[in-house]
Order: sequence, then C-alpha cells, then structure tokens
Amino acid sequence: MLTVEEAKNLLFNQVFKSESVGIDISDSLGMVLAEDIFSPINQPEFDNSSMDGYAVASTNDLEQKKFEIIGEIKAGGSANFNLKPGQAVRIFTGAAMPDGADSIVIQEKVEAKEGYIYLTEPYKKGVFIRTAGSMMKKGELALQKGFVLNPASIGFLASMGIFKVKVYKNPEVSILTTGDEIVKPGMVLKPGQIYESNSFSLAASLNLMGIKPKNSLTATDRTEDLRNQIETGLDGSDILILTGGISVGKYDLVFETLKEFGVETIFYKVAQKPGKPFFAGRLNDKFIFALPGNPAAVLVCFYQYVYPVIKAIQGFEKTELPKAYKKLLKTIKSNEDRAQFMRAKVTEDGVMPLEGQDSFMLYSFSLANALIYVPNGTEIIKENEMVEVHLLPS
Repeated sequence: MLTVEEAKNLLFNQVFKSESVGIDISDSLGMVLAEDIFSPINQPEFDNSSMDGYAVASTNDLEQKKFEIIGEIKAGGSANFNLKPGQAVRIFTGAAMPDGADSIVIQEKVEAKEGYIYLTEPYKKGVFIRTAGSMMKKGELALQKGFVLNPASIGFLASMGIFKVKVYKNPEVSILTTGDEIVKPGMVLKPGQIYESNSFSLAASLNLMGIKPKNSLTATDRTEDLRNQIETGLDGSDILILTGGISVGKYDLVFETLKEFGVETIFYKVAQKPGKPFFAGRLNDKFIFALPGNPAAVLVCFYQYVYPVIKAIQGFEKTELPKAYKKLLKTIKSNEDRAQFMRAKVTEDGVMPLEGQDSFMLYSFSLANALIYVPNGTEIIKENEMVEVHLLPS
C-alpha cells in the first residue's frame, strides 16, 4: 500500500495549471494573474497636493511670510494658473499643482485675510506634493504573473484604468455522494438512514477556494443509478469528487464503475488514518477522486490531496496546506501501521490533539484549526515535543 508521500508524489506530478481567461477585476479576488501587468499611465499622472492648504511660489526671501491669493483649485478642477513668486492658490487634496508653485503650505499653518495668507510657522520647500510617477511610472511592471489578487491590488489595477485581467481559470468541480442510507437534511429519517453531510462540507470547502460546485449529486447503491450520476458529474466538469462506496463491501460499487468509464488509476488506497480507502484517477484531463464515506475521512482526504490539486490548477505556486512545527500539549500514543492525521487545536502555547478522532466524528473537526501529522511507524510523541502541523483554511 502506498505511503502518504508516495501517493502525493504520484498525484501532484500529473497536475497542470488551467488555461487563462480574461475577467473583470470585480470578479478576480483571490485569483492568480496569468500575465504580467505593466502600468499604462504614470501614478500619479500629474503633480498634485497631498494636503488641504495653499500652493505657493516661493521667493528668494526665506523669511517670506505673506503670499497673495490669486485663485482656488479643487480636486478635478482646472489648474490653469501660473504663479509668480509671492503668489498662492487655495488647493485641496488631490488637486493638480499649478505652474510656478513649488510647495504646499497646509491650512493649519496660515491665516487668510483680505486676499493674502500669512504664515504662522515656517514651511519647508517642496513638501506635501505628490509628483507624477512617484508611485509607478508608465510602462513599469506593476504586478507580476503569479500574483494572487487581493482587495488592495484590485483597487490598484482600477487606479491605473485597468478593468480586465487574465487569470488562471477556476476548475469546474462536481460532487457526488453515494449510499442508500443517506438523506438530505430536512427530510424525515427512516430506520437505518442518516443525514448526508459530506456534500455540504465539500461545497463549503470549495467556496473558501472561490469555487461554486457545478453539480451536487446523489446516487443510490445501484450500479445503473451510480453510472448515470457519474456520467452527469463528469459532463462539463474538470474534477469529480465522490464520497462513499469506494471500499470493498458488497455495495461498494464506485471503483468498478469508474473503471467502466475508462478512468485510469493514479492510486487506490493509502496507508493513512483516516482515509485509507481513497481513490485518485484521471479521465483524459479530468481528475476523479473517490473519497471514503465517513465525514472526517472525507475532509482529511480533501485537504491533503484534492485541495492541493485544485490550488495548482488555479495557478498557485504554494498548493498544500501551510505547515508549521508546534509544541505538542498532550502525549500521542499510536499503535497504527499507517500515518495519521489528527484533528487538533493550535493555540499560543502549542497544539492540542482533540478528543474524538474516529473517522465518523465531524464534531471534533468543526473545532479543529489544524491537523497533526503523525508519520507511519510512530509509536509515541511525548508532550512538549515538536510536531508537524497542517493549518486548516478558515
């Protein structure tokens, strides 16, 4: 059986970035640039005032304290003045500097009276002026290919007059949950039935990645129904995520049905807990993941394998969950012959493994902000030792 590391290597070596697509910057939050962005203009485009006050033309007299007011310039207004030494115009933040002006005197340091301003404090020549191109010159590299767009960078693009950018396209993802025993929340449970939660956890996880699932499907434990739902899930999707039916029981039909579709196996079964019966495959350029049915195992497999594949397709350079090394706050004992991913809570003091590590226990996962990775063959990790921690998105 493959180790965690072997399975990841097999899978990640087959991943590729998606094609680029041009989109409106309003829809680009969290996406990865697929092109270099060069500024089409100077930033700022013209010399302007950074404060409310007066633009003045200095004289040779360094003790000059009186300036004649010859006009006013507001932001967006005309700066059609040519100041002579000893003259000033009233100016507001963002307004263009008039010809001849060399300084801004802020309004708190003057008294205006009968067409003149009188300085109450000395001023420094050249201050409070934003010069053209001081932030970014025309033709200069503004944002590099591979940059992840955040709110500030989207505003920065808009400030250059850019309203469309090329980014790596998000994959289309469909979810298919299987099993006769599952019903949707809101329905009345019959004997032997349980409420289906996997599609909700997976959809929420995808939403955090900026992806809305294309389909959320359900199949019974009957081959024909499963076949039909797989066909629907594959249609128009880049990734199909199934849950349940991938083990070796009488009604675990997923593996054989996927083979009927010609899905090529990347790996099947990983030496890990939870999530041992886990399948990853490809059908041409589509990725197919068949996860176990237990809710905690579903999320472990998603974050360890599916999440990095999606991030890579989206164009991210760093694709796996962020890793850290934290002090263990409680001794871990293991008699497993496989690696473990333990739900845990990271605090300022270290990391605490949570109660309830069984693969069906979603409650402990809802409290967790990290997974402790316990490598295969580990028998004990003592309190205060350092452990590898995978930080969960939030």
